[in-house]
Amino acid sequence: MQKENLIQQARELINDYTCKKKVSNNKLSKKLGVSAAVLTFIDKGQQDNLSEDILLKIINALKPSSAFNLVATSNYNSIQTICQKTQAHSQLNALIGYTGSGKTTGLYDYYMSAPNVYYMQCKNSMNRRQFLSALLAEMGINFIGSTYEMVKQICDLLNSQKKPLVIIDEAGKVSTNVLLDLHDIRNETLYSAGIIIAGCEYFQRNIEKAVTKDKTGYPEFHGRVINWNVLNKPTKAEIQAICHANGVSDDDTIKDFQKLPNYRLLYNAITNERELS
Repeated sequence: MQKENLIQQARELINDYTCKKKVSNNKLSKKLGVSAAVLTFIDKGQQDNLSEDILLKIINALKPSSAFNLVATSNYNSIQTICQKTQAHSQLNALIGYTGSGKTTGLYDYYMSAPNVYYMQCKNSMNRRQFLSALLAEMGINFIGSTYEMVKQICDLLNSQKKPLVIIDEAGKVSTNVLLDLHDIRNETLYSAGIIIAGCEYFQRNIEKAVTKDKTGYPEFHGRVINWNVLNKPTKAEIQAICHANGVSDDDTIKDFQKLPNYRLLYNAITNERELS
């Protein structure tokens, strides 16, 4: 019974993802790091060919990050507008948000709602080839070669699609070489693909310092960015709306929460309040 439930949950998530993103099971399997046959087994409900571990891997990769109810804050609406504009006009834009600004939530929500949009969250531990390999996997391509060949594969795919968008989140964690690779990708897809680079305030500061020092590649990359969009702090009205949307209605509690400086701390506070009630 447990496995049947997992198969049903995985099937629904797979169907929802492929429908929204308009991708094939074959491409999705590469993104998930499983064989295409596994997705076929799930679709046909073939329990004997599936382990609970592989089902949980797929479910955890595709399920929503939380059951928290989103509210269309000014930051959320700005992120959707920036994504739409960047994709429609094949621009390179930067999105700068303090920790807890709702940046990742807004970007990922747009990613899940539109086809030909690729989302990647950078990690401190990533080197250059790992970054390119992860981006290729997100695009449904299983390819390992030289860095030049991997960049070319990315550019070829983007140039073959209608108005694709690449979202690079936590971009402040990438190395100089990765940033230069992104510049090469931008140059090769100048009129065919949009790119959003998103990070905290230090990402913009570090880029600008490197430009001032005339560090190789940075002035050229910085010059390609159309806008550096900066997100706002939450307002009291937005905090109240988020509280109401997530089951917190006590006026005194809401007043306390309105003192919080960012959405992440607000999320934590509401989560704790739910557990106590």
